[in-house]
Amino acid sequence: WEKKVAAARALKFLAFNADMEYKDGLIKLGFLRTIVAILNTSTDTAANEHAASCMYSMAREHQSSKIELIRLAAPKRLVQLLDSESKQLRLNCTAALYALSCAGRTHCRDIAMLRPMEHLQTMLQPPVGRTAQDDQMQLFSALLVVNIVHAKGAIVPKHARPELLDSLRQAHDDANERQARTIISLGIKHIQRLDSRGSKLKDSMRERSASVAKRLSLSRGSSSNSATLNPLVHGDEPESPRTSRSKLGLPTAFSRKR
Repeated sequence: WEKKVAAARALKFLAFNADMEYKDGLIKLGFLRTIVAILNTSTDTAANEHAASCMYSMAREHQSSKIELIRLAAPKRLVQLLDSESKQLRLNCTAALYALSCAGRTHCRDIAMLRPMEHLQTMLQPPVGRTAQDDQMQLFSALLVVNIVHAKGAIVPKHARPELLDSLRQAHDDANERQARTIISLGIKHIQRLDSRGSKLKDSMRERSASVAKRLSLSRGSSSNSATLNPLVHGDEPESPRTSRSKLGLPTAFSRKR
């Protein structure tokens, strides 16, 4: 294990700034299979920290690495390690999951179904006396949450959305990079739209129910005393609910395939 960990530690620095061709070569040599095997079988915290960091380095801006790691079921183990006592391991796993969530909407939905949100909402709230490590954890958690709510917004229960919005607003204000603030801002707007859509849908359903009840009442009455009833005029028809929903484009994280 020591040799594998040492190799992983050395390769992660090379992989972080490597070009696509270099990363493709590492995949062909089975590097990612080795890294996933370390993460799945090792009980050594340092080994797992390096393995998760390698996954982020490889998956960052490299689609082939993302797909290969997802194929090897890396997200499942990464989510399991989000409750580790090691803050560095939690940070590395969150960063790796964020990189993998950028593989596409379908893959991000699969990550959402592994239920990482409980851990992420906790990491969105840095403790008193926060460190640079806490800042990074807050940022990657926020970016991953934004991807998840874009891919599968219903994963966040309605009662949990106000607290999540407050945490995302704080992460937005704390972020130093303009691009990160833009991404988080789009996530905030998307969550707000989820509540707005729900309210509009309920109002539309009430209008339709009232209209149906009114029609039934009029039709029954007309069979027995049609002379005393006026027919429905066009103005009595309820306005049809809007069916076109402008879907927010996913921020830099991943884009819809056309």
